[in-house]
Amino acid sequence: MTERSSRSTLVLVDGHGLAYRAYHALPPTLATSSGEPTHVVFGFASMLLEVLNDFQPDYVIVCFDSGKSFRQDLFREYKAHRPETPDDLKRQLDRIRQLLDALAIPIVTSEGYEADDLIGTLARQAVEQGLDVLIVSGDTDLLQLVDERVRVILPGRQRFGDYRVYDRQAVLERYGFTPERLPEYKALVGDPSDNIPGVPGIGEKTAAKLIQAFPSLEALLEQLETVEPARVREALRAARETVLTSRSLATIVRHTPVKLDLERARFGSFDRERVLALFRELEFRSLVARLPQPRQPAQRRTPPPSQRRAVFTEHDLEQLAGDLASCQAFALDVETTALHPMYADLVGLAIATAPDRSYYIPLGHTTGDAQLEPARVVATLGPYFRAEHIQRYAHNGKYDALVLERAGFPRPRIDFDTMIAAYLLGENAVGLKELAFTKLGWEMEEITELIGRGKKQLTMDRAEIARVTHYACADVEATHRLVDILRPQLEHQNQVRLFTEIELPLIDVLIDMEKAGVAIDVPYLRDLSKELERQLLQLERRIYELAGRPFNINSPQQLSTILFDELRLPRGKRTKTGYSVAQEVLESLRDAHPIVDAILEYRQLAKLKSTYVDALPEQVHPETGRVHTIFHQTVAATGRLSSSDPNLQNIPVRGDLGRAVRRAFVADNRPGLRIADEPILLLSADYSQIELRLMAHFSQDPALLRAFAEGKDIHAATASEVFGVPLEAVTPEMRRIAKTVNFGIMYGMQAYGLARDTGMSRQEAQKFIEAYFQRFPGVARYLEETRQRAAERGYVETLFGRRRYLPEINSSNPARRQAAERMAVNMPLQGTAADIMKLAMIRIHRALQERGLKCRMLLQVHDELVFEVPESELHTAAELVTSVMSSVVELTVPLEVDAKAGPNWADLEPVHIKLSH
Repeated sequence: MTERSSRSTLVLVDGHGLAYRAYHALPPTLATSSGEPTHVVFGFASMLLEVLNDFQPDYVIVCFDSGKSFRQDLFREYKAHRPETPDDLKRQLDRIRQLLDALAIPIVTSEGYEADDLIGTLARQAVEQGLDVLIVSGDTDLLQLVDERVRVILPGRQRFGDYRVYDRQAVLERYGFTPERLPEYKALVGDPSDNIPGVPGIGEKTAAKLIQAFPSLEALLEQLETVEPARVREALRAARETVLTSRSLATIVRHTPVKLDLERARFGSFDRERVLALFRELEFRSLVARLPQPRQPAQRRTPPPSQRRAVFTEHDLEQLAGDLASCQAFALDVETTALHPMYADLVGLAIATAPDRSYYIPLGHTTGDAQLEPARVVATLGPYFRAEHIQRYAHNGKYDALVLERAGFPRPRIDFDTMIAAYLLGENAVGLKELAFTKLGWEMEEITELIGRGKKQLTMDRAEIARVTHYACADVEATHRLVDILRPQLEHQNQVRLFTEIELPLIDVLIDMEKAGVAIDVPYLRDLSKELERQLLQLERRIYELAGRPFNINSPQQLSTILFDELRLPRGKRTKTGYSVAQEVLESLRDAHPIVDAILEYRQLAKLKSTYVDALPEQVHPETGRVHTIFHQTVAATGRLSSSDPNLQNIPVRGDLGRAVRRAFVADNRPGLRIADEPILLLSADYSQIELRLMAHFSQDPALLRAFAEGKDIHAATASEVFGVPLEAVTPEMRRIAKTVNFGIMYGMQAYGLARDTGMSRQEAQKFIEAYFQRFPGVARYLEETRQRAAERGYVETLFGRRRYLPEINSSNPARRQAAERMAVNMPLQGTAADIMKLAMIRIHRALQERGLKCRMLLQVHDELVFEVPESELHTAAELVTSVMSSVVELTVPLEVDAKAGPNWADLEPVHIKLSH
């Protein structure tokens, strides 16, 4: 916290300045679940709260511009070049005013004056009344107001929190002269942002020297003959009148009609619940903890009173069992020692048999308290975990169920998962605490309040049982209440079938996959690491040779210097450390210099080595000897599964490097650990071009339908159509271009992207895309209709009704609107592919169990499933898997599946099977 003065402090905020800062600093995709854009109001609120907490002012006022400025009468071109305020910013200014009203912070405006003038006036009056003043703005113009009692906060370049507080000394260090002379400086150099003309030929350094040399602008103009060089002297002479006008434009007026009302500006008399209601509406839960306490602190709105008890004795346990026997549904949640379910020890179990009645059963606390034997609890409560007459609610139930099963309980069947329900409904934040805040209005205790943070953080087993009881019971009570809110919403948005037939049944499938894990060849990875290290050293020497000297390749600043200052390559976006050397920047420079290809290869090798080759051996479970990823159902907006700890979704599919890493994933043939007493193989089943087949189904384009129906090579067939040559005359280069377009078109690829990816000129790429749509008019129609439907509804859907909401689809900003349109085009294809894959996984899982096969599903990556299978079951399992995958949904084109098997994930050979449809 910043040290406070003994005098009272008034904070004056440049409202428009802070709003514009937020508009440009935060991603425009930040919106409520209903699609209302909130990035400006969130950024404004965040910056304001940071100042309020860091400086704890006594008084706060926010000033806004209002209408036409008197400066436009003085100089008609003043700010004339500025574009209209963007619509998405205008809409959010009303929300900012609501926020300030809720915080009881007065807004000051005055017709004909800008916020800077109002701030200047109020700052003068405050100093006259003995206050210190702190001005918050993103505009350096306000630095001219700095004096012994007035300071200005300017935000950091990358984030507001890196702000700098300017006093007189800081201004002097930055410019070389005192604050009051800033208008003269602006008059000399001009101000493009306000369209204030400067003196042609005079830059920042020359202007600073002139101001240091002369006591005033008038003195400078009166003593022009002494100014050197002649070029500067003549420029000043020619601009004599203009420079005086520019100074007037740049000077903040300190005598406007506004009057400082300190009583109204006193901060702290706001209604906290009113602010929280607005935060709930805007889904700003992350800001709640940063909200200062009012002068008369309001009671935190916590869960309502309920019956909560810890279960310590046999009598307590029997009471809980009786309650479970008579209830229709209960919510459950586990407390554990770790976030990864395969490493987590069960500490306790919370159960809510009603929204206001809950229990906590401590099982693994190390606090010295007497606790029931786990086996006794399992025997008493276990039957209720799968009983048909009771429903079980959970939030992230997959985690709870796996932890409980590993602890000896029967795996609970999850009948409603509030996290998955919120995800399907398009909620931005699906965490329990977030949902409790936005849906129930509860401010729930954070985990860090219970176990601490950083080096002093405890594990849950060391936390006091009484406090954990309150914390865990609140969680299950919130879950129980949320079901009654989310279930009707699922019905209203036609998401029930997706929820009950795909997402909930998938939980059991994913639990079995996470438990199974996958075997890896650790010695092979150790050898591969050494080989990659050798290749990296070779590349390093090659890069130094091309650069002309050694440097730190991993330092963005040093790499920027080499590429853009020394090698003079085309520069892009400026960053804090120099010009951007991000991946997309380097990709665009591939043909500019050989060093770029070498750096890109170096980065790819280094990332594969650190992310997989070196990391995977450290993630082998000590008990199973296998790697266990966590699958996530509620992360990807398209409905695709993702994975973490480790993330196995981003292993390259093709190329030597991808194959080298995949070779480490092996069939587990260790004696005593394999699934059967015979050789074990990996079986891979991969959908062939599923998204292109879905494009054919959705678009009903005759040429696409015909190509798939006849079993043609779709990329060669596309090349034949677009290039106008017979199929047998299609060259590999033609096919490559057609393949790029086939996949790119589903992601809204434009001529620029095609030119970049194929080496075509922009004009050639544009002609190719036009020819493509002429040959495949159904695709063009589908894309346009999808965009129009998205604009009308605000969302798009998959074949199974999964929705993706697109708040930017009608944005007035072309770049944001086009990005939303690309998502609109792609999501029905990618999302339907994800739904088909999930359905196939559910049906395969059931079929394997019903047939009594030992084959088990291990991984789902992209459009591929990976299994471990005994050699004697290979053909049976391959036929079953491919049959289910190819028939899981009926499309107007066939779904094709490639089945391969082998000792590892890289060295797979086709499995020859006969399907009877």
